[in-house]
Amino acid sequence: MGKIVIVREQSHLLFALFEENRPSLMRMAALPGKESLLGNIYLARIKDVAAGIQSAFLALPGNLTVFLPLARCGELLLANREPVKAMELRPGDEVVIQVSGEALKTKQPFATTKLSLSGQYCVCSYFGHGLHFSRKLSAERKDALEDAIRGKDIPGRKEYSFTIRTNAGNLEELSPLFEEMQNFIHIFDQIAQTYRYRSCPFCFYQKDTEILGLVRDVALERYDEIVTDEPEVFSVLEARTACKKLRLYKDELLPLKKLYSLETHLKEALGKKVWLACGGYLVIEPTEAMVVIDVNSGKAECRRKKSNDFYLKINLEAARETARQLKLRNYSGMIMVDFINMDSEEDNRILLKELEACLKEDPIRTRLVDMTALGIVEITRKKVNRPLCDFFSK
Repeated sequence: MGKIVIVREQSHLLFALFEENRPSLMRMAALPGKESLLGNIYLARIKDVAAGIQSAFLALPGNLTVFLPLARCGELLLANREPVKAMELRPGDEVVIQVSGEALKTKQPFATTKLSLSGQYCVCSYFGHGLHFSRKLSAERKDALEDAIRGKDIPGRKEYSFTIRTNAGNLEELSPLFEEMQNFIHIFDQIAQTYRYRSCPFCFYQKDTEILGLVRDVALERYDEIVTDEPEVFSVLEARTACKKLRLYKDELLPLKKLYSLETHLKEALGKKVWLACGGYLVIEPTEAMVVIDVNSGKAECRRKKSNDFYLKINLEAARETARQLKLRNYSGMIMVDFINMDSEEDNRILLKELEACLKEDPIRTRLVDMTALGIVEITRKKVNRPLCDFFSK
């Protein structure tokens, strides 16, 4: 079992999930009351349509602008006229959108018309119907949850699509799940009934405190305690989560940040070089277009005779550490990994299988694409939040 540690870092909160005495996940979150737009649902007016890139730019409250890729839009909630296809949208149209990605470097925040609400136990999608379940739930638990939900008369449930999360499988009593489902149905019902009559722009839904969302995104079985030295954060979590153990740290002689060596771990997570237990190391270089990772045998090469088995061992350890570093640093987009060259096709197959298994543990959608003719492994990772390094200047 792990532990979640939350401390203040500069003008943000640092969220760290410790497993096996080292952080497997580190995220920055806004202080309560200073959250980003991510997850908010708006009625927004289209300012401009860029046909060449099949996208639109929409105005939000506060003179903010978001980017909407039209090619990825599904069904639309269009307030000012009869429904049309996304590619037929024009300036002046009023569309219900959800902010799905934060601003990244020079790019504006981006949006989607595929509305969804994510909680601790379920995800509710506006468009679609039926019940779906996390793949991590056992078949027996899935059947039990499905029977309980279908047996519970929840008004409006069949109007929307629900995905039941892994955390719901840990509930002994299902009332928290039912309450969450009813809350999401109420929010979407309000949007469905009023979006044609609201003045534009308008905010229908503002997502919960960022730190609360980070806690809810971690499966309950991955940690046994949450500890923070921020009283305001403690109050928010105490009132809004069902965590097993929550503790407010008050030792003035030994700050929480020092107790868990967070400054050291943060420095390592922002560094260019990552050492492996075998003596090899990774060199991680984020660029404008992609993240490049180079695997080196390093000190290990001096201690052992070169062999295919030796290089395979280094590459397998590098694969596991690569998957960990992508989660830890929250890099996204295109990732290129240059492993140590191996002559054996079987060894390359073993390496890719191990890497793919490690990437599947990432809560953010991550895909192993292939190994190129030059031996470079291609990975893609969905862009959701800013990478850790963006919060820190030199």
